[in-house]
Amino acid sequence: MSGSDLGERLACVRRSWNPRQRLHVGNVAWAGARGDGSPVPDATLTWGDPLLGFADVWLSGASDQPAQASLHLGPDTTPTQRAAAVDELLHLAPRLTVEVSDQDTALTAVLAERGFHRAERPWFVQLWRSLADLSDLGTRADAPDYMIRPVREDELTERVELHRRCWAPARIKTMLGLPVTGDEPGSSYSVDKHRAVLASPVYRPELDLVAVAADGTFAAFGLGWLDVDSGSVLFEPVGTDPEHGRRGLAGALCTRMLQVARDLGANQAIVGPRGDGGYPVPRRLYTGLGMHEVARFVPMTR
Repeated sequence: MSGSDLGERLACVRRSWNPRQRLHVGNVAWAGARGDGSPVPDATLTWGDPLLGFADVWLSGASDQPAQASLHLGPDTTPTQRAAAVDELLHLAPRLTVEVSDQDTALTAVLAERGFHRAERPWFVQLWRSLADLSDLGTRADAPDYMIRPVREDELTERVELHRRCWAPARIKTMLGLPVTGDEPGSSYSVDKHRAVLASPVYRPELDLVAVAADGTFAAFGLGWLDVDSGSVLFEPVGTDPEHGRRGLAGALCTRMLQVARDLGANQAIVGPRGDGGYPVPRRLYTGLGMHEVARFVPMTR
């Protein structure tokens, strides 16, 4: 994605953001760097000048599987514009799955009129909390035997390898209760992808945190994305090396991130973990930090 395209998407999402919106500027920046592991889309659609909405589409190689689309339409789009955007998507891919905010009743109504129905899973929640008072978190930012700090410029390789350990495909399968064959590839995260993260106009080094063990090993990380306009920070992603699991590192990292974000001017925080029972651990972590559900993001398929 070119810098101008990314900038237009960031401006579009920032202009309409509220805690119930599916995309935050952090989601856009993370996906733009391909940090989320998604391949380059097969097609991209845009609407409006200035930008009112956009979609990325990944076509399915199997005739019995729908294409996948990531769609954003701002609340200032008219019913006619929403309908036209969905029709354009369907012209491109008549069999399609798209994730939408349950609270965006205007969009879900257009999709339902065109034969979309809700798929069972996966679905996600938006969790939110105010940063006005963080006293309820007490000393949760403490991590005995570990130092939590921003990653340094000369630690790029260590930071990338930590991400790869945390989000290796075999480990993701294990967390989701899926069988591991031993033939799984390594993580697609790379130095080039992290450099693209660093180059994002909304990246803040103060919010790229790592937990470092006494021997210097990188044990966990958390990346926060700050939107100054709305005073909001998004956690995306957070990970713990399996060798350092069950020591409260993710909670400590996120607590520290909340504190740092507040000091940078944020007044609210969000995160979007799984809402269904397929992977409940992150949701329990974040609700334990005082975050509560404000929206649901559900797949609709045709």
